[in-house]
Amino acid sequence: MSNPKLEYQAYVRTTPGKLWDAITSPEQTRQYFYGLAVTSDWKPGASIKHLFPDGKSQVEGKVLEVEPGRKIVHTFATTGSTDGASRVTWEIQPMGAVTLLTLTHDDFDGETDTYRSVARGWNPVVSGLKTLLETGKPLEIPAPETAATG
Repeated sequence: MSNPKLEYQAYVRTTPGKLWDAITSPEQTRQYFYGLAVTSDWKPGASIKHLFPDGKSQVEGKVLEVEPGRKIVHTFATTGSTDGASRVTWEIQPMGAVTLLTLTHDDFDGETDTYRSVARGWNPVVSGLKTLLETGKPLEIPAPETAATG
């Protein structure tokens, strides 16, 4: 059986440039990505981190590919997890008055804890991003439940 893959799409009433900025701006990601601020210099080989307000990292990875305004591919590893890194691809496609965002998360080592967590976690992120860009206000929804660890 092949490794699992997750894909999410949203048609957002915005420009590709504004969508790109929302994906790459720590001030904006903090408003729709569970309070996490993304940091990177967005060049292949650069690190990417999603940080809590106290500066602790929740998600880390490496930028694999960048086409400014069109595409970002990076690895994804949850801090403290023993799961191997997976891959996230953000694709931006202009479509007249809207922009199509396709987010693909793949390259998992099977149905890992990370896979199960992000399968529930990406919908609120994509919905929050769309809402923020279309209304200028964050979408206030609770974070999904995570598996208890002991």
